[in-house]
This record gives sequence, structure tokens and C-alpha cells, in this order.
Amino acid sequence: MENLTFSHIAWDTWKATRGGMSAIKARQARRLTELVAFVRNNSRYYAEKYRHLPDHITDVQQLPPTMKPDLVKYFDDWMTDPEVTRTGVEAFIADKSLVGHHFLGRYFVCTTSGTTGVPTMLVHDAGMLALSSAVELARAVPTWGLTLRDWGRFAKLGGRVAAVFVTGGHFQGIASMKRRHLENPRWEKTARMFSALSPLPEIVEGLNDYQPAMLAAYPSSLALLAEEQDAGRLHINPVLVLPTGETLTASVREQIKSAFHAHVRQNYGASELPVIAYDCGKGGLHVNVDWVIFEPVDEALQPVLPGQASHKVLITNLANRVQPFIRYEMGDSVTINPDPCPCGSILPSITVEGRNDDILRFTNMNGHSVAIMPMALWSVMKDTPGVYRFQAIQTTPEQLNVR
Repeated sequence: MENLTFSHIAWDTWKATRGGMSAIKARQARRLTELVAFVRNNSRYYAEKYRHLPDHITDVQQLPPTMKPDLVKYFDDWMTDPEVTRTGVEAFIADKSLVGHHFLGRYFVCTTSGTTGVPTMLVHDAGMLALSSAVELARAVPTWGLTLRDWGRFAKLGGRVAAVFVTGGHFQGIASMKRRHLENPRWEKTARMFSALSPLPEIVEGLNDYQPAMLAAYPSSLALLAEEQDAGRLHINPVLVLPTGETLTASVREQIKSAFHAHVRQNYGASELPVIAYDCGKGGLHVNVDWVIFEPVDEALQPVLPGQASHKVLITNLANRVQPFIRYEMGDSVTINPDPCPCGSILPSITVEGRNDDILRFTNMNGHSVAIMPMALWSVMKDTPGVYRFQAIQTTPEQLNVR
């Protein structure tokens, strides 16, 4: 079994990129073989699901897809560590004082947004945590396009990182930051979370005081912050802006870039696998195919051709051993770009149509327009007992109908 440490992953990813597509495909095939052998021996769910399949799997399409509702239903059988149980993880995430702490002293736990109606509890092992940061360092950071002058500005701003995400639970963004703070308390001085649930003026005031060198948030939140910057209420000068968690349209990207005069790079991933693809800055999101098997499919879960928008996508996480995702269905519509990317990368590039949230604007008692971040509404709905799906329709500047 491969040694999934930060140094090994970063070095191997760097070597694979320079070894060409044959080197990348060889790693993908080897890791799939190892993963399938491992889950057959350690996961009751996959052992049963693969019982009638050949001993040696040469193509991921020999394996049946897995659907989120089934994995949630058979949670205990899915896990490869018998100490990881639904009861134990549910008790852990019910305690919000444990956000960022390690479950059983060795696993990182977070929850998905549940925008598909079926929230999932995610358990990441040490290899998965190493992968997220190592692949970003080896592939994404070199494409940020930062000049020596940019890095100088970054240092002058103290290397401070600000993130605007939903807080108040074991969500990936806040849990990841809390984990880093616990592992290295010095991180608290250079990384701060601002809650997307807070009133916009409060977030603006906090960012003005903090003056981040890097800003990460949902694209819808960044669009609002760009409006505040243009209006003169927000005055920050980040070197890098990282939109994540929602679809980044070309118009919003340009709005962010114009308002902040910063480099804008999008990360594409999910709580199940945060490092699916990285933004090269030339229009492509490049899939890390040595660490993920990425299959755009139609409604019948059959492969679609490059240039054709998919109905869904199946992903296989080649790193996480404790909670294996193999041909796992995700709802994003993606298109593999048929032409080579101008950046010259050998990795396939994609365009994504994922979650795209509308900004809600209401008129307050003083007649002023007040913007609400979409995830603020979503988080209230999600915390309502028994609610898994909802629809919100704004009918007037003062009224919102919720189904």
C-alpha cells in the first residue's frame, strides 16, 4: 500500500506531471487496483457489492456506481475501520465544541451541505488530509501567477488568509480551519474565518480591520463583497481571491477581479474530495487524474463524449481508505474540453455547472436594500429538524415564500 504522506504525495505528484500522461495513467491504474483489493477485504458494503466481479479489475467501468442514499443507509458496512460507526460519528458532530478535533484521535470529520437533499458525514484519514494540501502545493500554487512583487505584497500583508463560509457546525471550511488552529496555534494569527451568517456590514467591518492577503468565499458572497468594495464601504487589497463551493461564472469572475485587482483562481472539489481540479488561469479546470477517476455521464450513467455536457459525474477517490468513494454519483454537470488548454497542461480540463445560488435582496423598514448571502438562508433551513429539501421564492422586495 502506498505511503500517503504529505512529502510523498507532493513529490510524486510533481514527478507524475513531468512524466507525461503515461506516468499519470499508470499511477491511476495502480491506485485503483490497490483500492479495490483493500475495500474487498475491509468494507462489508463493497465486499458484497463486488462479490460476483472478477478478482482483477482492469477498468473502473467494471465496477457498479454507488449512490449517496445507499452509502448513507449502510454507513457502518461502508467504513473500513470497524471503530467508525454512524452512532459514534453522529454523537461527535452533534457536539459543536468538537469542530476541528480528530474523531477517535485520528480522523477528520465534516458534513456535506446536503444541497442534494441527502447530507453525508465525511470521514477523512491522514492520507486524505495530506493529499488536499500536497496536490495544491504541487499543482495549483504554481498556476496562481503571482510575481515577486505579488509575493512581496503578500508578505507585507502578513500572509493573512480570510475565509467567508458558513459556521456553526462541522462544515468543511470551518472544520478545516479549526483543525489547523488546533495543530498549530500560530495559525490563528494568519487565518481567520468570517461567518457567512453574519450581517454583511459586520463582515465588511471585520475584513477592513483584518486586511487579508488572500480571500476565500462562495462566488455569491464574493459578488456581494465586490459590490461593497466598489461602493467604497469595503477597502481591502488581497493578492489572491479563491472562489469555491459554487459555480463561478465568467461575469462574476470579472466582477471580482475588477473590484479587488487581484488574481482570481477557482478550486473545484467537494467535501468528499476537495482537490478534484485546479484553475490554471487560462480558462481550464484541470482534473488531478492521478488521484481521482473522473467520469462525466448521461442520465443512464453512460459516458459522454468530450465537448458534451454531462447529466452527472462519477468520481473515484483514490486516496481515502477509511471511507472509500468509488464511482460515486455527484450531481454536477461537467464538460470535458475537447481542445488542448492554452496553458499547456497535459491534464484534462473541464468546465463545470454546479450549484449556483441567487443573492436575495430585501427592503428594510428604512427603505434601504439589504442583501442576504444565500448560504445564510440555506443554513437556517438545514438546521430545521426534518427538512432535507426546500425551495425559496422571493415574490416581493419584502416577502419570501419557503416550501
